[in-house]
Amino acid sequence: MTAVAPAIPSQIVAAFSTTHTPGLGDRMHEPPPDQMERLRSGFAAGRRILDDARPELLIAFVNDHFDMFSLGNMPTFAIAVSDEHAGPPADAEAWLQMKRRRVAGHAGYALDLLKEAIKADFDVTRTGSSEFVHNLLMPLKFLRPECDIPVVPVFVNCFAPPLPSFRRCYELGQVIGRVIARRPERVALLASGGISHWPPFAHEDDPQPDELARRMLRIQHLGAAGRRADPGVRDLLHRKEAELAASDRELINVQWDRRLLELFGQGDVEALTSFTYDEVERDGGNGGHEMSLWVMLMGALGGAPGHTIFYEPVKEWMGGVGLLSYDNVLPRQRPDH
Repeated sequence: MTAVAPAIPSQIVAAFSTTHTPGLGDRMHEPPPDQMERLRSGFAAGRRILDDARPELLIAFVNDHFDMFSLGNMPTFAIAVSDEHAGPPADAEAWLQMKRRRVAGHAGYALDLLKEAIKADFDVTRTGSSEFVHNLLMPLKFLRPECDIPVVPVFVNCFAPPLPSFRRCYELGQVIGRVIARRPERVALLASGGISHWPPFAHEDDPQPDELARRMLRIQHLGAAGRRADPGVRDLLHRKEAELAASDRELINVQWDRRLLELFGQGDVEALTSFTYDEVERDGGNGGHEMSLWVMLMGALGGAPGHTIFYEPVKEWMGGVGLLSYDNVLPRQRPDH
């Protein structure tokens, strides 16, 4: 079923869903030049849309790659209530090609979201200042490199099963949309993750983990403390990714990617919220679960259809890379508040 005439809060002036593949950092020389030109052109179009929208606040739907949370404390949903965030950490500056910086937050807005979510029977965790890595900074590198818009991050567990269903993420997005609708701020939305990809990942039940898996598991159990104790694991992980990308393994499901983009383009809420964990794991890989973030953003827009600015299956980065925008359903002109 396709959504009909969704009610979009007038305060939403821009909305994007995009990927945060690490290849967009220091590996942009690897794909064919014509493909990279399409990526750059697509991101430039998105940046113009965001610039023209003049948002006062950015609500970011993101996941954490064990830079903040751990298996000992992994909330299903979390909202960061803070006026200040930061990133990237020192061990990620080189490959992200971004220097560590302060990123403004909006504690009052975040607290409003948290209260409304709990009132709506979502057991959302309150967290403080966030540590951003490629989850947020990679999209901002291309869409808003100044990083000058205050950010309210909404975290979703996409890695440590059991994961929230796509339907539940959509419903929380609806709650967030209701808060946006009763507040005056001009808001941009950003969902970051996906599309199909099979990055190296360590599973708790692996009976014979290799060196990388053992180090990754330690980080999963310790979180930020594990990252600090083993900063070299990021480089080891990226070398493993390069090795996999050079192999003959099929690590991008182009058909699945295009099908999801088609569903978002149709505003097909029923289809998108019906995906199961096993289906996503099989067809989209362990990285495909990040598409729950795109679904949550769609919920904040009332199920509105978006349009694909670009999609590229990048073999060298072993992932589908894309940018979806909702400028097609948002009014061109907005009154100042």
